[in-house]
Amino acid sequence: MNKQKYLILIYAIIITILIPCAAYPCTTFVLHKGDRLVFGRNLDWYSGTGLVMVNPRNLEKIALVNSSENPVKWVSKFGSITFNQIGRELPFGGINESGLVIEHMTLDETVYPAKDNRYVIGAFQWIQFQLDNYSTIEEVINSDTFLRIEDKSKIHFLICDRFGNSATLEFLNGKMVCHTGKDLPIRALANSTYEESMSCYNNNRDTQSNPSLFHFCTAAKKINHSDSYTEDSTIDYSFHTLKMVSQELFTKWSIVYDITNMRIYFKVFETPFIDGEKKIFTKQPPYDPITKVVDFKGLDFNCSDMVKVFDINSNQDKVVNRYFIPYSTDINKEFIDKAFTFYKGWGLNIELKEDEMDYLAKYPESFKCVVSK
Repeated sequence: MNKQKYLILIYAIIITILIPCAAYPCTTFVLHKGDRLVFGRNLDWYSGTGLVMVNPRNLEKIALVNSSENPVKWVSKFGSITFNQIGRELPFGGINESGLVIEHMTLDETVYPAKDNRYVIGAFQWIQFQLDNYSTIEEVINSDTFLRIEDKSKIHFLICDRFGNSATLEFLNGKMVCHTGKDLPIRALANSTYEESMSCYNNNRDTQSNPSLFHFCTAAKKINHSDSYTEDSTIDYSFHTLKMVSQELFTKWSIVYDITNMRIYFKVFETPFIDGEKKIFTKQPPYDPITKVVDFKGLDFNCSDMVKVFDINSNQDKVVNRYFIPYSTDINKEFIDKAFTFYKGWGLNIELKEDEMDYLAKYPESFKCVVSK
C-alpha cells in the first residue's frame, strides 16, 4: 500500500475513533486564587490507558491529514508534556513550558469550517500544534486565520495561559466561536456549548437530566465559592471539585495542572490490562488512588536527546520524573494497540491492521531535529 492510501485510511480510522460519545461528559475548569493558577480536568472515556509524553522543541513536523488536503508544516518552539492515548503527536491535552494549557471535551454541536485555502490539521494534532508554537490564548485564537481543522470528531476546548487568561474555543456552524475576558465569567467547560452552559447556570435550571450541564454548574459553584480554602490547599480543592463531577467507573483520569509552579498532578482510576487472548480486564482501586506528579524542573526538551515517556498506569507515586523511560516506536505501537483493543472491547467495531498500526506508530519518525548551531 502506498503512502497516500495509508494516509487516507489511517486518517479515516482515527477520526472515526474520536467521534464522541455523549454518555461520557468530561469536565474542565480554571481556578485563579491569589497568586495560584491551576487547571482541572476529568477524562470520562472508554479506557484509562495512556502515556505521559515529553515533547521536544525544535522538531520539524508535517500534519497527519488526508492526502488530498494541504497539511500545515512547523518547527516546535516550545517543549510540552501531554497525555496521549492513541499515539504520540495526538494528545488529549497537555501543558507546554511557557505555561499554556489546552484540554478538549466532546461537543455534539461541533461543525468545523468548510474547505478553503487555509492549512489543514486534525483536531487532536491541533492541540499539539498549539502547545508546540504558542504561549498565549491570543496566539491560539489568531491561528484560525491560517489553520483549519479537518476532522469528523466533535470537540471543543478550554485553554489557559500563564498570565491567567482563559478562553473557550468552539466550532459552530463552520466558524470558530471564542469566549474570553468579560465574555467568560465562569472559566469552566463540559459537553454543552458555553452559551447553553451559562444560560443554565444563570437561570438556575434543573440539571438532573443533563450530566454535562450538571457538571458545568457544579464546577462553576465550586469556583465561585473558593474563598473558603487557603492557597496551600488549592490542589486538594481542585481534586475535590473533580471528584464532585466524576462519573465513577467512567472517569479514567483526573488531572490538575499547577501553572504557577509548573507541576502536573494526576490520578488514574483504572488499571487496565489485556491477557494473551486479547481479553480485557480492569482493576478499580477501592480507595482514592495515588497522586502522581510531573515536575517541569529537570525535564529535558532538547530534540537532540532521547524523547521520554511514562506509563500513566505505573504504580509510582509522588514525583515520577525519574521513572520516565526512553520513547520508541515499539512503545508507541504498544499503546496504540492497547487503545484500539479497549475501544473494540467497548463495542467500537473498528480496528487497525498490523501494517496500518505500523504506519501510525512510525509516523513520529518523520520528525526532524533542526537545532541551529
